[in-house]
Amino acid sequence: MKYVNVTVNHQPSSKKIVILSLHAPRNLNAINQELYEELKQSLENISKDKTVGALILNSEVSNAFSAGVDLQFIQSLSNEEASNFFTKLSKLFDMLIHLPVPTISFVHGYAFGAGADLAISCDVRIASKSAYFRFPGPQFGLVLGTQRLVNEIGSSKARFLALSGKKINGQTALEYGLVHELSADEEAGQKSSLKWARVLANVPSYTTQTIKEVCHSGRSFHELTRASVLEGDFIDRFGQYVQDNKKKVRH
Repeated sequence: MKYVNVTVNHQPSSKKIVILSLHAPRNLNAINQELYEELKQSLENISKDKTVGALILNSEVSNAFSAGVDLQFIQSLSNEEASNFFTKLSKLFDMLIHLPVPTISFVHGYAFGAGADLAISCDVRIASKSAYFRFPGPQFGLVLGTQRLVNEIGSSKARFLALSGKKINGQTALEYGLVHELSADEEAGQKSSLKWARVLANVPSYTTQTIKEVCHSGRSFHELTRASVLEGDFIDRFGQYVQDNKKKVRH
């Protein structure tokens, strides 16, 4: 099964625009090993292709960008395997951040956990009014995209979202600076993504890469991610978190 669909929008007077669309409707684009591998391969291909001018990352699932990590997949891992997987995810987000072309994410529906981290790893973020963001990782002892969250919205708001696990809607995400533009619906958001991709594709490659380097000059925190998973029994507390949330849904 293919989890990431790749389409190309050819521009008559500039470089092409690549659109990566997440397509795992069974679990709301929750990230497992297969989706991770397809995303990684797609980003590697784009990084080597000099004819690409911009990347759009979106979802073909109507009610979600990505619900986070695949719960069943994570619960099938040992603590060491989980630490390796989340460290690889951290490096994947870094790959997206430093991709040598401008990147745009369009979020509609849920963008939770690793899905939210994936979205905010893009240079420009657009969300529909139906979008919801949440960073629940710290609730089960995971530090994954917190550094990126701090860089994008500041330490005070990032600390609040990370420690509280609070769900925020698209309007609040806009006010926080988590997204840069709010669209009325999915169709409007897709059009706006393409509009901005066309604009950004015309920025000289050297300029794009220089601006990215200036904005992301800090060191990576992959080892903090690994250490947070290896602290205590991660799989046990992750399982407890899943069970607690199922009880909340039932009540």
